Amino acid sequence: MDSLFEAARQIILSARAKAYAVVNTEMVSAYWQVGQLIVEEEQNGQERAGYGKAIIASLSQRLTEEFGKGYTQDNLWLMRQFYRTYPIPDALRRELTWTHYRLLIRVRNEQARQFTSPIQFATRRVAN
Repeated sequence: MDSLFEAARQIILSARAKAYAVVNTEMVSAYWQVGQLIVEEEQNGQERAGYGKAIIASLSQRLTEEFGKGYTQDNLWLMRQFYRTYPIPDALRRELTWTHYRLLIRVRNEQARQFTSPIQFATRRVAN
């Protein structure tokens, strides 16, 4: 009976890990796409300084009403910056979570950002 339990347990744990990875990849992609929409709306919108803030405030309110927490103005500004920092979606790494990207987009120096990327770090460690 213990071996049956352990086999079933491993199957469930594996499925959960795979599901988490898929959900993470899709949410990172969704956040990038939301950032793209915000930037495109700003570029097509008015030139006045407050326009970007108004877009973010309105979008945050409506998304929060629909989906709950996680769509604060701060998070939407991060999604916008995410798109601006990584404008090529194929360059996004499936191995990185939204938390990784949130940290990386705050690094202003591109070389430093590449150096501090968890993937780059892991590659350097293997090469050494």
